[in-house]
Amino acid sequence: MNLTHLKYALEVERTGSITKAAENLAMGQPNLSRVIKELEDATGIRIFSRTPKGIVPTENGRVFLEGAAEIVRQTQELENLFRDGSGRRQTFRVA
Repeated sequence: MNLTHLKYALEVERTGSITKAAENLAMGQPNLSRVIKELEDATGIRIFSRTPKGIVPTENGRVFLEGAAEIVRQTQELENLFRDGSGRRQTFRVA
């Protein structure tokens, strides 16, 4: 699991569609589906349910996505702390 994968899951949640999220992320739908499956395997929970109306988070998925959103937000705040005055952005990575 990595930060990029969390962002991908959040985009799926936002769009309610793996296809639409893949388009927005400029990646193939099969690759995004694989990432979501890897996240589900890594966490041991089902994050999304497929319904006739699209993809919706499961109950556990909502908790996971709330945590993912908080991690992404905090990471962005940390990155903002390390921007220098020249407008160049320094990269902050958490592994």
